[in-house]
Amino acid sequence: MCGLCGICIGRLGKRRVRDIEALTDTFTRLLLLSEHRGLHATGVAWVKRDGTMQLAKEPLPASRFVQTGTYLDWLLGVDRQVTYLMGHTRWPSRGHVGNPAENHPISSPPVLVTHNGTILEHTRHAVRLRLRQATRVDSELLARIAQHHTGMEGIELNAFLTELHPLDGSMSLALVATTQPEDIILLKGNMPLEVRVHQRTRALLYASETRILDRAIGDQDGWEPLPLAYGEGLVINTQAWTLQRMTFTFQGLNNMAGHSYTGTNTKKERQR
Repeated sequence: MCGLCGICIGRLGKRRVRDIEALTDTFTRLLLLSEHRGLHATGVAWVKRDGTMQLAKEPLPASRFVQTGTYLDWLLGVDRQVTYLMGHTRWPSRGHVGNPAENHPISSPPVLVTHNGTILEHTRHAVRLRLRQATRVDSELLARIAQHHTGMEGIELNAFLTELHPLDGSMSLALVATTQPEDIILLKGNMPLEVRVHQRTRALLYASETRILDRAIGDQDGWEPLPLAYGEGLVINTQAWTLQRMTFTFQGLNNMAGHSYTGTNTKKERQR
């Protein structure tokens, strides 16, 4: 079990300093409220619309991590050019939290990935796909697959989703390519992932549990649930502020009782 959380941000240049501070405060609450899902390491990343990014990770629970100079220095880089704040709290199943490369977000340039779940036989799949592995964590396989299908226009989504089909185990994940930083991809496989959207301010929050989002938002008005089914995902374009839904499948999802998905399709919604 791990915790995914993040904020996708539209209307970049129009936000005031206090708006940015409100978003970073909400993001910090998301991290803290996700702590119980992963006590062993915490990691964050921001991505700006020009493709620059910054990672910060420590083998600490979120409550200690947010008090470190590492996190405070990372927060200083958040400005009106940031399109995405990505967070993860880790409960390791493979690898060691003492190795920063094995903590999330996983970086396989130009791709960043956070993953909740376990990919079975990930080494065999890496060999089958002729993908390099630099760590012992199964989540790296997902990052390497995305990296393999990423170019200057970002992640080629259909090709990436097709590569997920043979994989067994469990997953929900968030990913972005710095070559197309305005497109953030959320995939709800057979692990939890919940979403809230604020249409007026063009912001979207996600976390692994409904109660995390509800407590992070508190009494703020305007946030609406955006339900995702198992086997459904979103591409959030922060520049045009469109949400593109898709369905996908993999072996672990097909093994869920009462769920059967046979392909991918997309549907685009414009949020006003």
